[in-house]
Amino acid sequence: MKTFDDLLQQTINTAHDLWLRGWAERNAGNISVHLTETQLGPRFAENTDWCDAGVAVPDLAGQHFLFTGSGQHMRNVERDPQGTLGVIELDEKGSRYRTVWGFSRGCVPASELPAHLRIHATRKADRAVVHTHPTNIIALTCILDLDAASLTRLLWEMHPECLVVFPDGCGFIEFEIPGGDELAKATAEALKTRRMTVWQHHGIVAAGPELDTAFGLIDTAEKAAEIYLKAASLGPLKNKLSTAQLKALAKNFNLKIDWAKL
Repeated sequence: MKTFDDLLQQTINTAHDLWLRGWAERNAGNISVHLTETQLGPRFAENTDWCDAGVAVPDLAGQHFLFTGSGQHMRNVERDPQGTLGVIELDEKGSRYRTVWGFSRGCVPASELPAHLRIHATRKADRAVVHTHPTNIIALTCILDLDAASLTRLLWEMHPECLVVFPDGCGFIEFEIPGGDELAKATAEALKTRRMTVWQHHGIVAAGPELDTAFGLIDTAEKAAEIYLKAASLGPLKNKLSTAQLKALAKNFNLKIDWAKL
C-alpha cells in the first residue's frame, strides 16, 4: 500500500469480498486503516468541524485514518468510494476528529470508531482493522459456552491452517452493546496479545499490517467454524487434531505457543 490510491483500491476490494462472503448484511461491518506519511497529500483538506471521537487516544494525536462510513453498505463501496469512505484527522489530544477527504454523502466514521481507535493505539504496527459478521463464527457463540482458550482450541483442532495463520490464538468477548467504549476497551485489551477476537452474538474483529492480512485471519477462522458446524451436525466429532499433532505442527513451522493457556 505505497500510495493512497493503492490503499483505496485494497479497501474497495476488501469491502467487496466482505459483501460476497455474506458477512456484511445491510450496513454491517467496518474497516479502518492508519495512513502512513507517504499516503498523505494535497488532496486532504479540512472540510468539517471537529467532532467528539467518543474516546481519547493521545498516542494517535494528529494521525490520519481511512474509515468506512456509518450506515454505509459494503456493497456500495466499489460504486461510490468517496461517498462511503472518508479520511479523518485526529486533533492534538486524540479525542476529536475532522473529515479531510470523502464522506461526500454527509456520513461520519463507522459507529465502532472508539474500538478501532483503541485497537490502532494498542497495535501500532498493525495498521489495518476489519470488523465483520461471519455467519459460522457467530453461530458458534450461540451454541457453545466459549472463552478465548476454548475457542482457540476448537478452531485449531478443525484445520492445521489455523495454528499456522493465528498461532497467537483468538480472543473472545462476552456480549457488549455495539459501538460503546466498554466494548472498545475489552477489544483493545484482548488484542494486546493476539490479532483477532470474537464478539459474542455480534461478529469478529482482526488487525494486521495491511487489509489482506486482517481479512485472511477472519477468513481462516470462519472456515474452521464452518467445518466444525458441518461435522458436528453429522454426529459426534471423532477425529479432531490432537494436542500431539498441534505440537508437531508448531515445531514444524517454528511457532511459539503458550500451551499452558489452552
